[in-house]
Amino acid sequence: MIDKDNGQISNSKATVIEKDYPWGIYFWKKANGKPFTDGHGSVLNIPSHKGDALQIAKIKQEATALGQGDGSYEFMPGVARVSEDEYQEQKERMASGLLPNLNDLGSVQAAKDTLRLYGDEG
Repeated sequence: MIDKDNGQISNSKATVIEKDYPWGIYFWKKANGKPFTDGHGSVLNIPSHKGDALQIAKIKQEATALGQGDGSYEFMPGVARVSEDEYQEQKERMASGLLPNLNDLGSVQAAKDTLRLYGDEG
């Protein structure tokens, strides 16, 4: 869970760095504000560029077909789908103190900036 005030992720030391990328995913929120999932943690989503009316229409159509048309869509910039294997690998990397995803350019840059400022203690 992410603390909206400071970007802190659960009890970890990782924080969310806000991104304003034009690409990401749209996901569907039910009328109660919770993400629409398949019951196994997978959220109804579609890769897209921000404001892509075709992709928005597709996710609305699918949510309606699944009985959740009274919800709404939300855009998450800089977010991409990952497979179960990629997710497990990212969890292992994070548990080892490494960047979970080397494709997260904001995190990579932040790590480089930190090393430049404070050096490498290893």
